[in-house]
Amino acid sequence: MPTVEIPDKICSHCGGIKWKTEYRKSTKDPNVKILMYRCAVKGNERNYKWKRENPEKTREHNKRSCRNRRANGYYKTPKEQERNRQRAKKDSTTLCDNYVYRIIFNDPEIKHLSRSDIPQELIETKRKQ
Repeated sequence: MPTVEIPDKICSHCGGIKWKTEYRKSTKDPNVKILMYRCAVKGNERNYKWKRENPEKTREHNKRSCRNRRANGYYKTPKEQERNRQRAKKDSTTLCDNYVYRIIFNDPEIKHLSRSDIPQELIETKRKQ
């Protein structure tokens, strides 16, 4: 949740102007999202209190999030990093499709397109360039 400062809105709890924003689904219509503001200080105090009262759930959550990050490639061992570097070097020398797609998606005019929308002719012309 990002924190924003709203000078016109003063918290009755702490008197601060920092607010955390989050989107919640509407109870009436599940397709509608509502922007909510919560006091950042009060939210931090509430989180700290919950973590202090539920240490086993906190530990379990930390393990689960660490496992998910590792599975999604957030943490990489030096071997994995080296393997990725070698693969990137090989892709750039052989100009494989994935490398060309990455070059195409760096172009701001084409960035909004999906991968299936890009014709094979464009890939071939980029490869020749």
